[in-house]
Amino acid sequence: MSKLRVVSFGVGVIGSLTAKFILEEKGSVMDLVGAYDIDPKKVGKDLGEVIGMDSSTGVKVSNDLGKVLTKDVDVAIHTTASYLHTAVPQLESVIARGVDVVSSCEELSYPYAVDRKLAARLDQAAKKHGATVLGTGINPGFLMDALPIMLSAPCKSIEKITVTRRMNAATRRVPFQKKVGAGLTKAEFEKAIKDGQISGHVGLEQSVSMLADAIGWKLDGVEIGDVKPVIAESPAQGYIRIPTGRVTGVRQSARGMVAGEPRIQLDFMAYVGSDEEYDRVKIEGVPPVDCTISPCVHGDHGTVAMLVNMAPKVVSSAPGLRTMKDMQLPSAFL
Repeated sequence: MSKLRVVSFGVGVIGSLTAKFILEEKGSVMDLVGAYDIDPKKVGKDLGEVIGMDSSTGVKVSNDLGKVLTKDVDVAIHTTASYLHTAVPQLESVIARGVDVVSSCEELSYPYAVDRKLAARLDQAAKKHGATVLGTGINPGFLMDALPIMLSAPCKSIEKITVTRRMNAATRRVPFQKKVGAGLTKAEFEKAIKDGQISGHVGLEQSVSMLADAIGWKLDGVEIGDVKPVIAESPAQGYIRIPTGRVTGVRQSARGMVAGEPRIQLDFMAYVGSDEEYDRVKIEGVPPVDCTISPCVHGDHGTVAMLVNMAPKVVSSAPGLRTMKDMQLPSAFL
């Protein structure tokens, strides 16, 4: 089998980690042949220099997408946006050239929960140009949706699905710690939420909706809880020292309502100093399923691996907009 020819669309934190993983560990099955970014500080530089490698790669970062996406490129790994309305024009510029896309855009993991018309537009464009588009990652994309979908497969009946992700944010990169408000006062946290500087976890609605769709539950709606601060009861050490009484991170929940009952419950917790780290899927049904991964799957490594590992599957899939539930996952169907 010939190597996949891959382009990095975006050379930010996740894009850099993904490119480095391909170059250092996936060279036997993938060739990273191009890198696109609009940051003038990166354009024109060797990709190796931009992503912190000790050697050059021969690939220059370019802001000219037409030059990067040549006709022999198989797939682009897109890592520049969390929200659908931002991602779609970027994705359309790729698929218009007949290139498949794997994206870390959280809302793209199940875009029908955000904007069905926009999702349909993207699907139609992908089919028109013979391209396949998939949004994935560790969460959303696996832990709170694809994993419970697969764990539902041995169930004859299901009453409720509860998924919990709890992590110590101190093990994550500095931008993530800032994203969850680590080190802020409660007043600063509340202002950051109000101003949109902290958004909470993007993807809960997508995970609930994908999970319900996969097992055949018709949702009345998805209730997304407020983003709540976790306050330090004792000093904690993250990228900075966090004194008692300051914010160490966030917690947030979402519920999928079916026939007036909460049948899907997602609980997300990420804060500096958490004494436990785990991912847990609990299915109340026949038979019951209770699966815990401890410590929790590392978000950055997991997202990078999902993007890279799904790339060959996307290339071999039929054109159109796809979600993880479409990628031949075994599941219950009720």
